[in-house]
Amino acid sequence: MLRIAICDDEKQVCSELKSILNEISENWDESFDISVFYTGEDLYDFISGGNRFDLIFLDIELYEINGVEIGRKIREELNDELTQIVYISAKDSYAMELFEIRPLNFLIKPLNMKKIEAVVKRAKKLMNTGNQYYLYKAGNVNFNVLISDILYFESSGRKVRIVLKDGQVKEHYGKLSEVEEKLNNSDFFSIHKSYLINYNHVTEYTYEYVKMSNSEILAISQNNRKAVREKLLQKKQRMHHVR
Repeated sequence: MLRIAICDDEKQVCSELKSILNEISENWDESFDISVFYTGEDLYDFISGGNRFDLIFLDIELYEINGVEIGRKIREELNDELTQIVYISAKDSYAMELFEIRPLNFLIKPLNMKKIEAVVKRAKKLMNTGNQYYLYKAGNVNFNVLISDILYFESSGRKVRIVLKDGQVKEHYGKLSEVEEKLNNSDFFSIHKSYLINYNHVTEYTYEYVKMSNSEILAISQNNRKAVREKLLQKKQRMHHVR
């Protein structure tokens, strides 16, 4: 699912763009999660609260905080280089200001379905070659974290703990088996009924344990030792071959 934000203070533009995106979604038989914001402040507050989008259509001429400033905040304050930003404007005189924000594209109003479809297609292509997010829900709020930042998932009672490389720990209700199925990522595998680890953060391993990049040592259950050893060796050989 592609998570898309539309931010424009003209409700008609938002409605038109959402309608075009819904049509593209139907044509592609693929669901888009579309959120609409009428001010830059609302969009920024939502993102800084831990939510992320794959693609943002962002009007430049917003009141209070304009689209250029919002883009700068996303890139610099939130340190987010992955979200693709497409600027929309009635004018075409912003080239130099936008350069440092590295937008995916710049569209001039009125909006054109063919150009929007090309932009969404390009965003999807970049998503498939870049880092992906793990999405989860805590309470009524949706969150996401970069998969490459996750060291391991740990089952703790009815909750799943997500241990990140910066030391943060996130939690949500669920089972490790559900996480593994949702991830569908060959870099993650189970070493124990309580641990689903990210191979890319394994710094050392033996028959009995793995050592993660944060120096934590996690036990490999006896039943899993043979399978885990084979997976670790396969990964190591593959990485060696790539190098």
